[in-house]
Amino acid sequence: MSDNSHTSPPAPGSELDLLMPLHFFLGAHSGFDVAFLAGEDIPEPYRKLLVHESDMTSTLADFHRSNIGLQVCEQVASEDFIMRAVVLEKPGLSGECEPVEFGAIGIQLEPFPELIREKIRAGEQPLGGILREEKISHSSRSRGFFKIRIDSHLAALLQAPEGSLLFGRCNVLSDAEGIDFADIVEILPALKGEAEAPASEAGSGD
Repeated sequence: MSDNSHTSPPAPGSELDLLMPLHFFLGAHSGFDVAFLAGEDIPEPYRKLLVHESDMTSTLADFHRSNIGLQVCEQVASEDFIMRAVVLEKPGLSGECEPVEFGAIGIQLEPFPELIREKIRAGEQPLGGILREEKISHSSRSRGFFKIRIDSHLAALLQAPEGSLLFGRCNVLSDAEGIDFADIVEILPALKGEAEAPASEAGSGD
């Protein structure tokens, strides 16, 4: 796993583009507040989970030592494109699933054979799990890291208190020819036993 921890914050004015999948689903709520950070400024253990060039499904499975499932919360789809808001989850001790990531993702279906398109459309497995299972060559590239003070909508999905300050990244998946096919915004819940981010204003960028 390569380390891109010195990735600088994105240029001013590019944040809206990077967060587009998140705004697509949550723009109407507009209650979250984001500040971009350098990768090296993400604290552990969140840095280990976010600052790398691997897909999040396998990273989370390794970290939690658990299978990772998919809950599709919202979706807008056409023949060749899907926009989804999802929660990745693991089995909990109580028998109920626990969220390990919120994701907003846009997926181009055109590069894939029809069998894989159908698996993606079905929404039963995380995209990273399908790519790994079908041995689809791809690469992952982080475009930015951030802290976010979540609103009530994200809080409910992540089973976290409203106003919690969490960490995330903007990521792109590309095929073997370097053509992007997925644009993703990923947010981690607070890990048990770990304090949330320092209680400064998310939008301050401090």
